[in-house]
Amino acid sequence: MDFFTFINYITNKVNQGMEKMDSKLGFLKKIKTLVSRTGKSILWRGRTKDNEISEKIAQKIQKSSYDFSMRVVKDSFAPPYLKLAEQLQIEDNQIFRAAAYNMANIAVARPKYRREIVTIFEKLLKDPHLDYEKQEYLRKKVNFINAARK
Repeated sequence: MDFFTFINYITNKVNQGMEKMDSKLGFLKKIKTLVSRTGKSILWRGRTKDNEISEKIAQKIQKSSYDFSMRVVKDSFAPPYLKLAEQLQIEDNQIFRAAAYNMANIAVARPKYRREIVTIFEKLLKDPHLDYEKQEYLRKKVNFINAARK
């Protein structure tokens, strides 16, 4: 037997063995092809091998991009203490103290707002309708701000 005949003989035997194996594993091949067709969309939620994205993800990206492009650009800036200054008008003592406390901390942390916050506190101290407790608390906070200034 020469070399080429021997190679053909071995190739035939291997092919016969593969055919027998294929008939036994035919069911598994069907499952494998089913999973390979649908597995990308059902089992894998990331990107595919081709780096494609699904239609739903593309729609979400497009919608968020459109919403972002239609957003109005905020051209005015309000200092953070203005919302707190509104809370100083509320009669509840706890809310008043919390607003004064936070405004005093803003004044200490941000020197550019310090003068305006002290002005707001001084205007409130001149109010005759303000309770004595609230006036004392505001005086303490003004002293706290002034101590931080030095």
